[in-house]
Amino acid sequence: MLRNKFILYIGILFTFSSCEFSQPKTEDQYIADMKTLLKEKLSAEYEIGNTQRATHVKSHGLVKAKFDVVDSLPDELRVGIFKTPKTFNAWMRFSNARGMAQSDKIKDFRGLSIKLLNTSENKSITHDFVLQSYPTMALGTVKDFRDGMYYDLKKSRLYAAIAFVFSGRLGVLLDFNSGRQLHSSPLDIDYWSATPYKFGQKIVKYRLKATSDYKSEAPKDLSDNYLKENMMTHLQNDAATFDFEIQFYINEKLTPIEEARTEWKESDSPFIKIAEITIPKQSFDSQKRRTLQMQLSFDPSNVPGDHQPVGGLNRARKAIYNVLASFRSNRDNIELITPSFEEID
Repeated sequence: MLRNKFILYIGILFTFSSCEFSQPKTEDQYIADMKTLLKEKLSAEYEIGNTQRATHVKSHGLVKAKFDVVDSLPDELRVGIFKTPKTFNAWMRFSNARGMAQSDKIKDFRGLSIKLLNTSENKSITHDFVLQSYPTMALGTVKDFRDGMYYDLKKSRLYAAIAFVFSGRLGVLLDFNSGRQLHSSPLDIDYWSATPYKFGQKIVKYRLKATSDYKSEAPKDLSDNYLKENMMTHLQNDAATFDFEIQFYINEKLTPIEEARTEWKESDSPFIKIAEITIPKQSFDSQKRRTLQMQLSFDPSNVPGDHQPVGGLNRARKAIYNVLASFRSNRDNIELITPSFEEID
């Protein structure tokens, strides 16, 4: 009896506490809410001069890499930066997804941001890819993303979980649970864009498939920074490699654009390799690299026209990334830069 009353009380509580979400907002209003929430978070959590990113705070390392476009692509895949065989220098930042610098012993999504350098005759032009260690996003729409952010930042993660259950979105929590994992090394796992992008006149998603000969093992006793430690050991002994692949949009049922919680299954749309990434042996645990990774800004909309992001979540990210990068730069009086390899180390 008491249990039933408790469940009823919790249900009534969340019915009233969530009343502001009963009236739908426009996409622009949801995006404006998120900008405000994230700037408030950064202002509250960090002193001026030490403002971190809003998410993917903990970096495992910033590494130099080579991005090689495959030289045997058929004509229909020769689009944008993949039009001709070419090697791009690249910076790659590996991270934990959480919006705080927590221990690697805690299950989490992993993030990977790539910045290709000199992608046009204008040497200052770059091309960014932002990927994660799971093929879908649990908060798959702009509304879900805004609601999850509000509950998490204004209330608590427990509050957020209960609120999503009572609003009929249990699947969101199950997706979070599936995606948060312990990994042996950021260099051992695959990464997905999770959101779609133009590929000329078509639409694709991206995947980075790990192909290194060297594989790390998670230590028996995990340390707070074991992921970076395994990356360091790997790159002291051998290069790390990935295949860069695309997967084509089929239709809204099999490969929806506006719902990022739905996986584009490989059985419906096979992945096609169009580039290779090599991270050569290197030492990256230096103060210069740590400083540089704070000065680099990665933005999924920092791409040429042939590769523009599409879908609601990408529209939201385009607006939010730019605002937060400027906010962090202005608040701490730091210049956001993209140096060539020769300027570092």
